[in-house]
Amino acid sequence: MPGKDLRFEPMKEQDGFAIIPDTWKVDFYASAGELSRFFIELKDNARLMGTKCPRCGSVYCWPRSWCHDCYEDCDWVEMSGKGRVQMFGTVFISLSELQTEVPYCAGGVLLDGARYPLINYFRDIDFAEIHPGMPVRAEFLVPEKRLGSIRDFYFVPDQGA
Repeated sequence: MPGKDLRFEPMKEQDGFAIIPDTWKVDFYASAGELSRFFIELKDNARLMGTKCPRCGSVYCWPRSWCHDCYEDCDWVEMSGKGRVQMFGTVFISLSELQTEVPYCAGGVLLDGARYPLINYFRDIDFAEIHPGMPVRAEFLVPEKRLGSIRDFYFVPDQGA
């Protein structure tokens, strides 16, 4: 809540956990530099972009500007947005304005062809059904809600896989 200093609010207990109010206010701008295209494509075109090494073929999403093995500059490639759950967790308390609806599920998805998992949130998923290897696909917020951030997309079960 703007204007309210949470540092002077009492600690709360929820489900056996101490919830300690605090306020951290840090305004800053960060440049994504040469990897800015990832965020621009999310916002403007609802596309997930990765990078690919021209020498060994490794695909990175999160994109990398250079290959971790060959040290070659990578080229941009569009990702399909489909992949499989590698790891996941269910969160029962909100610790951020970014995710106020609880419980929610987040985890890592290894996108088709990618070398490493991409971490994000899951929606429209039965917490009892999610499992490693489960096929999922990326869905995007409607254009007027996209900001050019990782929150512009999320993963849902891929029934067609």
